[in-house]
Amino acid sequence: MNWSKLLGFAALPALILATAGAWANYPDKPIKLIVPYAPGGSSDIVGRQLASFLSEEMGVSVVVENVGGGGGATGVQRAAHASGDGYTLLLGANSELLINKLLRPELPYDAARDFTPLASIGTGSIVIVGKPGLPAKNMGEVIRMAKHGGTGINYGTSGVGTIQHLVGEIIKLRTNASFTHVAYRGAGPLVSDLAGGHVDLGIATLASVSKLIEAGKVQAYAISSSERTAFASGIPAIAETPDLNDITIETWYGIFAPASIPADIAETLQQKIQAVLRNPELEKNLAQQAITIAPKKPGDLKAFIAAETDKYKSIITQAKISVQ
Repeated sequence: MNWSKLLGFAALPALILATAGAWANYPDKPIKLIVPYAPGGSSDIVGRQLASFLSEEMGVSVVVENVGGGGGATGVQRAAHASGDGYTLLLGANSELLINKLLRPELPYDAARDFTPLASIGTGSIVIVGKPGLPAKNMGEVIRMAKHGGTGINYGTSGVGTIQHLVGEIIKLRTNASFTHVAYRGAGPLVSDLAGGHVDLGIATLASVSKLIEAGKVQAYAISSSERTAFASGIPAIAETPDLNDITIETWYGIFAPASIPADIAETLQQKIQAVLRNPELEKNLAQQAITIAPKKPGDLKAFIAAETDKYKSIITQAKISVQ
């Protein structure tokens, strides 16, 4: 008789009970929330707000860890390869989770394979604005200028392959107008050049240009969604422009865990995050960044991500977008 095997089998129930007991005590130590960008940007602000409210709800500290580099890819990769014990989470957005991978297939992560979606946090509006003195009064006139103005229109974004770049390219594809992309190294230089009249259009997050709009230093033409936003109800939705009536492209944020996370820990996190998202104080704080809380059930979030991936892939393929 093989006593070592028998002893091994005998130990299994104790091991299972010990593991279950560890999960039952979750969480019993600080939780790390990876934000895949340097401090100070919109993702960092969202992450820190969530960490603060989640700490109170979870009963343990939720600590933001900024892991910048590679347009968000470095932080996403670290989260994807972390332990699935529920103590490492990712604040992810469409640019680094989906678009980066479509443009750089060699990246060693896959959103659908490597992550369990826990919660959709919210969406941030993207706005198309014009430099001071641009004669177009609305988006339709911008398109006519790009088609018949001789030299066309240039538009700036915070970089190649960003969600803002995709907005510009889908407008170009739908209208067959002469729009030329100018890639900046971040939103700051773009906003500066736009206010100075050095680029015709800017496509940026509403939060990054709202002060310029309010001061009348740039002209706001459209929000890249099917409906107007409560944060700037005077700016038309792009869907109000003929030929662009089915475009909805926004920045969105979600919380993700490594795919190996146990189902009961994932469920605990989902319940706690949903409770936080119902907090009116968090809603008010995110509204200051022009972010609308938009929770989704985990299954709906998974389907949403799949649909978003298909949409971005189609734009990237048609527009022949590539990174050098």
